[in-house]
Amino acid sequence: MTGHVKVVGILWIVWGAMGLIIGLFVASLLIGAGLIAKIEGGEPEALSILTIIATFITGLFLILSLPDIIVGIGILKHQQWGRILGFILAALNLLSIPFGTALGIYTLYVLLSPEGQAIFEGKKVTET
Repeated sequence: MTGHVKVVGILWIVWGAMGLIIGLFVASLLIGAGLIAKIEGGEPEALSILTIIATFITGLFLILSLPDIIVGIGILKHQQWGRILGFILAALNLLSIPFGTALGIYTLYVLLSPEGQAIFEGKKVTET
């Protein structure tokens, strides 16, 4: 089960990193569109408006993705707070169909199993 715990931690970090990458990608598209509108169309206010929107979107993705990365680190280090936060984020991610649902179910399966619980309590776990 130790391998499963490690996989869950890595998946949470990857899930959070993907959210950050998507946020930065959307922001760069919006700023690029603003630059094109300013240069080609002579709309200088488009750049400032789209930059504000891009900043908001990037901040939103940062706020939503940072807990995923933090829980991944906590789970990899077998911290009890990481396990508790993992339950919360897994339950919330069940609504994010299809990948968040799969990650949520797998996380709950691993963290709620007796072997998974023993890992976070510092007990010796024998692999079967």
